[in-house]
Amino acid sequence: MDYERIKYELDASPTLKLFRKGNAALILSFLYDQFKKNQRVSLSQIDLESRLGDYLEYLQDIEPNAYPQKPKDYLNEWCDDRLLRKTFDSGDEPVFTLTPETEKAIAWLEDLQQKDEFVGTESRFLQIFALLKETQERSTTDIEVRISQLENERDRLQQEIDQIRETGTVERYTQTQLQERFLFANQVARQLIADFKDVEQNFRKLARTVQEAQLQQDTRKGAVISRVLDADQELKDSPQGRSFYAFWNFLMSTDKRQELKSMIQNVYQLDELKPLTQENLLLFRIERSLLDAGEYVVQSNHRLTEKLRQMLDERNMRENRRVAELINDVQRLALQVIKHEPRQIDFWVLEGEPMTHLIMTRPLHSLEESETPTFSLDFTNLEDIALDKEITELCQQFYLDEDLLTQRIAQTLEHSSAISLTDLIQLYPVTQGLPEIVAYVAIAAQSEQHSINLSTTESLTIDSLENEKPISLTVPQIIFRR
Repeated sequence: MDYERIKYELDASPTLKLFRKGNAALILSFLYDQFKKNQRVSLSQIDLESRLGDYLEYLQDIEPNAYPQKPKDYLNEWCDDRLLRKTFDSGDEPVFTLTPETEKAIAWLEDLQQKDEFVGTESRFLQIFALLKETQERSTTDIEVRISQLENERDRLQQEIDQIRETGTVERYTQTQLQERFLFANQVARQLIADFKDVEQNFRKLARTVQEAQLQQDTRKGAVISRVLDADQELKDSPQGRSFYAFWNFLMSTDKRQELKSMIQNVYQLDELKPLTQENLLLFRIERSLLDAGEYVVQSNHRLTEKLRQMLDERNMRENRRVAELINDVQRLALQVIKHEPRQIDFWVLEGEPMTHLIMTRPLHSLEESETPTFSLDFTNLEDIALDKEITELCQQFYLDEDLLTQRIAQTLEHSSAISLTDLIQLYPVTQGLPEIVAYVAIAAQSEQHSINLSTTESLTIDSLENEKPISLTVPQIIFRR
């Protein structure tokens, strides 16, 4: 925060430039209403232009002739000022999303307009204290120290349990404490959703790295692929990448989402929070908002892979086109000299004897004599063939319908954007043993929208086809996506 840095930020920051604009109220109020208030991640150009046109007509009654430009001109201007991002990710129709700079401006205004009757010092301090305590406890590698920490926590919980049983009362938070923590949770939720733009921005920086590598003429395809894969892995291994994918795996768990939904419903039903719940609905919709924002980031990563494939295809087409041009040049030169054959007999002389390496000139390996195997068959004392048992095994053969399994996955994804294999078999228990699990793995491997994470494993327990004995399996994490 030195003088030069602050001066540069004041001159160059799109967020601060936004606040200095004469139509900042129009920009922030409209974008907040369209994206944040209605919990949208993106909007098509047709929808956004239509909504902006209606909003400008509404403002004409308040401030006539204040905003004379057309909606399309305003949107293009906001894109040039890095307040909106215009992409073609979903097809030919342009799509608009908020930039991290606009997210910061809206978040600052939300904090500025908070009508808190008190400052929640207690909840914030306890949050800091809990984080420091967790950091200290989870940073140790000493087994005895960690066991001692867990034993102290166990003793504290046991003491509280004994006290409740003796007194018959439960110490609960006061109304002030409940409201303080509720408002703090809403504030953290707003910051979390805004932070997704920074994560998406990192993925887009990686996409630009791919495009820059593509434009370099002397770069080999192997080097381009290596650079992209290294950058992709570096992003996933970065602290932000590890944190995001840990959050995404948590959010993809049906049990965790159900637990989160249950906690939110219970909190919003508390009588002490009734004055606040009507005006603070962000937590009530946090699950859907997080799923939409997280899925948009994951799709950005998938689009990066698609850019790599397109880049290599275009590079191959350019190379093939260049080879065809060289062949045409050779043929054209041959046609030019065919009417003027050289007079001399030896118009092309090679120095030295030619070195040939023909396959048929290579000597064969010498044959080695091997002992002739001798064996005898003894047809005496043969066991009787149990034909009934053989026929029973043939009759017990079954057909595994992969279309039925695919239909189950599709039905499940109608209600959620993704589901893991462990959660899927909880909804549809395995009835055909190990082959059914293998079929699910094959379905995930054959589709690009599904993923198999080899670095993470999950444990499954299913019934086998032999006497219904349970089978314990360890399989890679499989995520089916819509």
